[in-house]
Amino acid sequence: MKQIDPNHHSGQILNNIDLDTTFKYGFLKKSLVRVASWYMGKKTKFFLDFQYTQESIIPPKSNKNKKYLLYLHIPFCKTLCPYCSFHKFKFEEEKAREYFKTLRKEMNIAKSMGYDFISLYIGGGTTTILPDELVKIIDYAKELFSIKDVSCEGDPLIDDTLVRLLSKKVDRLSVGVQTTNDEMLKKIKRYKKFGSSKTQLENITKAIGKFSIVNTDLIFNLPSQTQKMLEDDLDEIIKLNPEQISVYPLMYSPSVKKKIEKNIGKLHNENEINFYNIIMDKLQKNYNQISSWTFAKKNIHTFDEYVVEYNEYIGLGSGSFSFIEDTLYINTFSLEKYKKCVEKGNLSFERFKKYNENDIMKYQLMLDLFSNNIDMKKYKKYKILFQLLQWFGILKKDLFQTTPFGKYLLLVLMKEFYIGMDFVRETSRMRLNR
Repeated sequence: MKQIDPNHHSGQILNNIDLDTTFKYGFLKKSLVRVASWYMGKKTKFFLDFQYTQESIIPPKSNKNKKYLLYLHIPFCKTLCPYCSFHKFKFEEEKAREYFKTLRKEMNIAKSMGYDFISLYIGGGTTTILPDELVKIIDYAKELFSIKDVSCEGDPLIDDTLVRLLSKKVDRLSVGVQTTNDEMLKKIKRYKKFGSSKTQLENITKAIGKFSIVNTDLIFNLPSQTQKMLEDDLDEIIKLNPEQISVYPLMYSPSVKKKIEKNIGKLHNENEINFYNIIMDKLQKNYNQISSWTFAKKNIHTFDEYVVEYNEYIGLGSGSFSFIEDTLYINTFSLEKYKKCVEKGNLSFERFKKYNENDIMKYQLMLDLFSNNIDMKKYKKYKILFQLLQWFGILKKDLFQTTPFGKYLLLVLMKEFYIGMDFVRETSRMRLNR
């Protein structure tokens, strides 16, 4: 997959020979993680305190010297997983086809405002809920914009027809596996939906080799998950030999937390660090680590998080997020409002939050540390901070690379950030019922 955006975060390929994959987790490190997690939770509430407005929100004009990423959200699923905090509705075909039609109209609005995009990321929901509509939306995006690469989320319901339809359209397919344990799949309501682990893995093999990159997602630290279960998950995915593996800690909004504890079991973080050390140890034997939770084969630098790859992006579709210049925008979560807004010729932005230069720099530093992509020219004013990061064992001394402990700490910080985003989604959906 070609990446030619000058704002693109490439990530540093780490030398596995010189890298210690595990670390001792003593009192000081535990205390640092607790404080950092608490602080990030507090800061995230401030960062994501959005303003509502009754007026149409018009983003700034396109900067011709920048290349933007386009995110499209498909908010439909046939069944709703109890652990998932993403914005989605129960699938109704007529409503979904109408949504795709509206989404194409919104793409035209972005085009008329002078925006162009070099990369396309499609998420959900279930992006492949209507494969013919998905193909149509990708083709239309490439017709309107200078799209060079396409990433698309997907589920394990992969067959030869889907591969044939998408393999020439999508460069990177990210497939949610979550776990290869059949009992856990039943608890998280994925066994009935996608079949046994064996069936799912067989389906994914149909995609490997047909797309430039196939990424597989796993979740670790699920309630009642044991070390043996995690090791089996990793072993099974390594056997598949995908180009990329992303392993996420369990993340959840408040209401989803209740569903998880009801359906799966009580949540706790006691095993998280031990599990993370196992992940680092196993995956770095076969893959390069390009972020705190993403591992890829040689020469693959593409992350599973578009917010890491691109400084600025526009999200279209119900419940999408955008970041342009100094402002984070959220689209309406209501399908009815979304359609009315687009029919009036406006993007569906409903809320926004402006940030000062210092806040943006701190956020960017977190992303750069998370992806081990640190350009010291950008952070000349933060010399003392970098000395502290080295002293605490987060950065290597004399090298601006995160240590194994630093990778875990950044994983915790990013987890808190995404939990905050999940809370925004949850409170936004609550407003739909008012």
